[in-house]
Amino acid sequence: MSMTSRERVLTTLAHQEPDRVPYNLRLVPELRDMVARQIGTQDFPEHFAHDIRYIPSLLPELPPKPDGLPVEKWTPEPTEADIAKLKIQSQALHDRGLAVCGGYYMGIYERAKEWLGDEATMIGPYAQPRRFAELLDRIVAWKCALYGSFAAAGADIVLIGDDLGTQRSLVMSPAMYREWYRPRHQQLINHLRSIRGDVKVAFHCCGHVTPLIRDLIEIGVDILEAVQAECMDIAQLKREFGKDIAFLGGRGRADRLGQPRAPRSH
Repeated sequence: MSMTSRERVLTTLAHQEPDRVPYNLRLVPELRDMVARQIGTQDFPEHFAHDIRYIPSLLPELPPKPDGLPVEKWTPEPTEADIAKLKIQSQALHDRGLAVCGGYYMGIYERAKEWLGDEATMIGPYAQPRRFAELLDRIVAWKCALYGSFAAAGADIVLIGDDLGTQRSLVMSPAMYREWYRPRHQQLINHLRSIRGDVKVAFHCCGHVTPLIRDLIEIGVDILEAVQAECMDIAQLKREFGKDIAFLGGRGRADRLGQPRAPRSH
């Protein structure tokens, strides 16, 4: 029996067997331009019939900052009018039988690096722990408002995350992650579920993140994205974590939402 895209995605995330593997395609710019020339359009979601569609926030990541205001204090939040517009976008996609995902903002660690720089962010927990904790907490409060707008608008999936991996290892020790960032990711996920208990949470992380996957499962992440095949053993991830989390990515041509059971040939 054929499913709608939304049914297919939600069935997969319930760790049940859908009619086929859900997918969507996201390309780096050079590949995007090449494929667009070949198929005659850049509207990949429609051309390839993506199962997951994204609603971009109507609030830019960083609108123009007022003169004289420190960058770390410039944290504008969506208004009720913004959320109402997102609801219209989300409902229009649902009416077409499509799964809806919110757009991605920088993560908590990523935003700290944007404000402080890489070095200051890595030594902040040791050099000025109280001040650094206050800054992270301010970022979390902002992210709760930003990502919360997608949950309030009815998105099936909210895509949070942080780039915690390099091509070969984590960027920080698991102990540092668990002390400084896991509790704050947990706070963000708890906030999303307080808005809508059934919302699914995807976590974006480039690079090697295998040592933290159990942590992500424990804080309530439903989907790991981008699952880079050159950084992690996808077969191992499936065997060890597949019953507890879905994987979005890991393919050269299309991102596929991993199923809990043995994969079909495709």
